[in-house]
Amino acid sequence: MGTLFGALDSSVSALDSYQNALNVVQENVSNASTPGYASQTATFIAQPFNLSQGLVGGVVSGPTQSTNSQYADQAVQNQMSLLGNATAQSTALSPIQALFDVTGQTGVIGALNNLFQSFSEWAATPESSSDQQNVLSQASALAEQFNSAASSLSQTTTQLDQQINSTVEQINTLAGQIATDNASLAQGSQNNAGVQANIEASLESLSNLANISVTFAPDGEATVLLAGQTALVTGTQQYSIQASFNNAPTSGNTDAVPDAQILDSAGDNIAGQITQGTLGGQLNVRNTVLPSLQGDSQQQGALNILAQQVADRVNQILTSGTTPDGAAGTELFSYNNASPVDVAATLAVNPAITASDLAPANASSGNGTALQLADLGDSTAATDTISGQTINQYTAAIATQVGQQASNAQSEQTVQTQLVSQAQAVQTQISGVNLDAEAALVIQYQQGYDAASKMVSVIDSLASTLINMIPTAS
Repeated sequence: MGTLFGALDSSVSALDSYQNALNVVQENVSNASTPGYASQTATFIAQPFNLSQGLVGGVVSGPTQSTNSQYADQAVQNQMSLLGNATAQSTALSPIQALFDVTGQTGVIGALNNLFQSFSEWAATPESSSDQQNVLSQASALAEQFNSAASSLSQTTTQLDQQINSTVEQINTLAGQIATDNASLAQGSQNNAGVQANIEASLESLSNLANISVTFAPDGEATVLLAGQTALVTGTQQYSIQASFNNAPTSGNTDAVPDAQILDSAGDNIAGQITQGTLGGQLNVRNTVLPSLQGDSQQQGALNILAQQVADRVNQILTSGTTPDGAAGTELFSYNNASPVDVAATLAVNPAITASDLAPANASSGNGTALQLADLGDSTAATDTISGQTINQYTAAIATQVGQQASNAQSEQTVQTQLVSQAQAVQTQISGVNLDAEAALVIQYQQGYDAASKMVSVIDSLASTLINMIPTAS
């Protein structure tokens, strides 16, 4: 009877084991679409079999194992980080690219070409009032284009500042969620797989926002470092970061736009560490591309350099000439002399000039000044060039550089989208829930459960028979 009851205990244990396995399958199926969830596998531990010692064998439930692969997860996170960077740069560079039309038909470049063309037409008929008026009109159109470009760059800066703030808030929110989930694991959460799924989903979202490195404790708690250097989460402790745009310019130019800074929990600027993810892309455009165009405390910016060179040289050439009636020439352009980064924003046609004040003549000929202005865009004279480039070459270089940056970002976004899909496919293959496989396991475990159940019935029947064979005391 002892062996019989031992067999009964073994069968009941088997029933519990198969029920646990079925519960694991049910959890897998229920979470098949849950972000970050890794398929769980039920395990069975064989019990020793030795009848002489009363050991009847059988199985008990072992620890549930996760198919989660940190290698596959890291691969997805790396690609997500690169994708976030490319997407952010592509989005930010698109409106900037539109300001510098490489075809020369619109924007600042188109307006500059039109001004030089008006100078050429004026040179052919220096005393034509219509050609003189056209010069003033095209000069006004160029000034408006410079103003518009400067305003657009400033708006882009403001928008990026808002986006950087938003990205930082998302990073802090995700870090807080990870810290909360770490606390659940530390307290021995009964839903370990679900908590771990939350952590993995948060890490994947976080990697899209910034370059991170992650290590795991034996109980699954995640330690997250920003750029491998700055702590975001350690155990149950979150360390928040913040964006700052109030750092004072490092030179005497108080009109310059300060860089965007990312401050860690100690107040140190860590912007230089953030090279990938959405935040990395936003910081690159905000702190590198935009200052190179609009200027900052360290540089005047290409747009202002171009506006000042055109305005100064046109003014210098015109004031060196004379009008048809012999009067001295008048400056065509004016701008704010107080700040070198405000030239494009404040460029305007001199309100004191009239069409008849234009001076086409010089000592050589009656249209010498006008001809010099017509050729200004391609002039290689040292006084006419910018860093060794003609004005037209310099404008083309701006358009090419911005266009190339935008094109590279767009291409990188396309490539990284594909690489993310590939990495996620590998991740799914390793740790995703295969519903067909789970269906097969249900059949297998159900059959095992039925077999153990029948064994319990048989043992119960045998026990009853044995009991009935015992004589009743008279």
